[in-house]
Amino acid sequence: MSLEEWLDLPELVDKVQELLELGFLEDAKKLLDQYSQVFHNYWEVYFLYSRVFTEQNMPRKAVLFLLDGLRLDRTNADCLLGLFYAHAMMDQVKKGGKFLLKAQKHHPQNELILSALIWYYIEINQSQKAVLCFKQAQEINTNNPETFRNGGIAYDRLGRYEEAENCYKTALEINPGFDEARDLLAELFIFTNRTNEAIRLYEDALKDSPKNIRIMSKLVFCLSHNDQLDKAAAAAKMAITMYPNSPIGYIDLAYINLNTDRTDEAIEMAEKAISVAPIDAEGYRVMGIAFSDKKDFETAEDYFAKAITLDPQNSDTLRDYYQHLRNAGKYEQMVEIVKKVIEFERPYCIEDYCFLADYYRGEMQNTKAFHYLHRAYKSMPAEKDLIPPMIGILFERGHVKYGMSMFASFIEKSGGWNETMNPFTYNKQLRDRFSQEGLRFLRFNGEKPVEFRRYIFKYYLSHYALMYYSVIACALTFPASVIFGWRGIISVAVVYAVSMTAFKLYRIWQRKKALVLAEQAAATLAKGSNA
Repeated sequence: MSLEEWLDLPELVDKVQELLELGFLEDAKKLLDQYSQVFHNYWEVYFLYSRVFTEQNMPRKAVLFLLDGLRLDRTNADCLLGLFYAHAMMDQVKKGGKFLLKAQKHHPQNELILSALIWYYIEINQSQKAVLCFKQAQEINTNNPETFRNGGIAYDRLGRYEEAENCYKTALEINPGFDEARDLLAELFIFTNRTNEAIRLYEDALKDSPKNIRIMSKLVFCLSHNDQLDKAAAAAKMAITMYPNSPIGYIDLAYINLNTDRTDEAIEMAEKAISVAPIDAEGYRVMGIAFSDKKDFETAEDYFAKAITLDPQNSDTLRDYYQHLRNAGKYEQMVEIVKKVIEFERPYCIEDYCFLADYYRGEMQNTKAFHYLHRAYKSMPAEKDLIPPMIGILFERGHVKYGMSMFASFIEKSGGWNETMNPFTYNKQLRDRFSQEGLRFLRFNGEKPVEFRRYIFKYYLSHYALMYYSVIACALTFPASVIFGWRGIISVAVVYAVSMTAFKLYRIWQRKKALVLAEQAAATLAKGSNA
């Protein structure tokens, strides 16, 4: 290499990064090899090597280079972040988290580190901490769409859907081409029974990119979910016309046929998908579902086996497979497959926990059913609908104390007493006087607005405080008379009288406030009945 062609370190870094962005990984590695001896004392070289191996899905080799870079600069943010992501690729999120937390300690205002922390806390099921990190990122005026995407997921997992929606929308405003944020927003719309908004979201995206087959497929799914099956079928056929050599349109049309009990037509579409893409697992997956619906379990097994061979870690395929195994009565194999999906998807496996809970509930194995319901609830604490079946199991097992505690928590999360709670009042385990009294108390409190409950708490707190104050004042009278004579008694009496007057004035003010709250509640009820 001539002197004129020699690159200094900044030029080398820029050149290698350019090659990496273009996907020329081998060229990037060869260039690094040429300069590795000259710049062996610079962390940048080791970091770039790690990127080469990360792009090739070789995280173990990437870790070795990142550790070498870290030895040269022990607080380097890029190397610490790289170590976190490399370990995450190896499903060692908690081990990688140690490097991320160290990065936060040395670089508390680094936007990329805060964004990674949000994702890290979501992965280890600590969504409250994830939200705190997101708020820190907001304070430094972040403009990173991935930070808002991560923040949206954190809010979503906590059931704070309005804040989650705002985060996803902000991510899309920053980067209109951010497909993952769009998909998450659409899923939120569907979950909150606003499928029409999800449809409009993809229709608007198609205006900007009318030939995007991925967006077309998402639109087909939303239309199907909204029972607009004719429109969904028309959109799928348009995709087939535009891309006859892609399996996507055929697969979408096959699912529409499955949803309308046209199994033979679904098989026909799946066969066409396999003919144009014989190494794509989706066609075989649809065939497996279709033959399982037809009760041809042996043929279904063959197709599922082929789909899993082509894509062994596809959780959606595995979920369809364990549903097939349940239909076929192969329960032991079914449980093993469900556990495998949980291993792949944790903590995003609430439906798999619920599936096992439902199965064990049917088998009258309530302890195991409760175990999986509880794990589902820990994964997604915003899912309050998981609480009633757990309460039911606790009552059936005679654990009334724990069941009542969880029942109170359910009322609080639900925002008050509702019809879901009524059946518990007739439970045979709650027929004794103390349990019925507890239920009446929970119902009374659950049916009252939050402001009223706060008022009652303060009212009785002041009542008991007044009572205890009177006892203390009387107890002080005798020692005061011994030490100070009549002056001591008079002093205690004056203090007591002043305090009593203050308490009475406070109680009068509380009663007036209660009347105001009652009037507001009556006005709200009247307004609701008129509507």
